[in-house]
Amino acid sequence: MVDEDIPCEDILSQINAAKSALNGCGKVVLEGHIKHCVCDGIEHGDADKTIESFTKAVECFANMQ
Repeated sequence: MVDEDIPCEDILSQINAAKSALNGCGKVVLEGHIKHCVCDGIEHGDADKTIESFTKAVECFANMQ
């Protein structure tokens, strides 16, 4: 877009749309992590390790913002 002399505002708008799409994907992944990995880990695994993994996932998601 830069090479095509597209206005900066339009480029920034596209970047924002891409960020929003990636944020939505991150929400889906985090939800899946909770429903599958966290639940399974608490039921059949090490609860402390599962909580640590969940905390790391939430921190990664928060850093996406």
